[in-house]
Amino acid sequence: MTAARTSEKIQLADRAIDVWPDDVEVLDWVEPNVKIAVFNDTEAYHPRLVERTLALETDPVLGKAFPGYAGSAKVYHLDRWNYPEAELIHRRAQELFKRVLNTPNAAVDLSWANIYREGDYCLPHSHVRATAGIVYFLELGLEPGADSASGGAGQGRFMFADPRFKVCCREEEHAMTTPGGPMARNGMMIMFPGKIVHMVDVFKHPGPRITLSWNLNEHFVPGSPFPEPAADNPQPS
Repeated sequence: MTAARTSEKIQLADRAIDVWPDDVEVLDWVEPNVKIAVFNDTEAYHPRLVERTLALETDPVLGKAFPGYAGSAKVYHLDRWNYPEAELIHRRAQELFKRVLNTPNAAVDLSWANIYREGDYCLPHSHVRATAGIVYFLELGLEPGADSASGGAGQGRFMFADPRFKVCCREEEHAMTTPGGPMARNGMMIMFPGKIVHMVDVFKHPGPRITLSWNLNEHFVPGSPFPEPAADNPQPS
């Protein structure tokens, strides 16, 4: 993680903001190939980005509704939202990929927002066509007084459920018995290998719970990132 720091800025409605602030470090999680960065300047862009995400939920081109097992709604292609707050967080995801892999390249195969409401969840899955997946927690959607640090059921918790992760195999090696993940907070960005199995626990609050996701590689992957249509084939989470 020795990539040179970027001095680029994005002009928001009322200020220019660093693509990568100097105080943001890339940290290891329990599993060393899972990386975390936490941004502390969210008040500058979260309110408008939440508003924009929800406004695009019903967009006929970018928005798509899915059943509960795959999240209630998605808004694809953050780079096409024509919104500086979306461009900022899109660039931050690319910058995290570059820093972790020490590469000058970060090709986004697909990006999207996930909008969860009460009863939504996402089954365990991996991402195809992706060296790495990145998730950004924009709005946890918990009711006032809910303890997000408790990690209790019903909070729409993002978790890994993979037999290759020791933290998931506490009883026997390579036997996945215990899904687990970092305690999320608004402004946290997490990067992990695309083939690692992950999930989102059922969300039992009114919400909305909003995360942003990316599939990235060092170089462009030809073809469409969307699978062939099938009634039982959910879109990426």
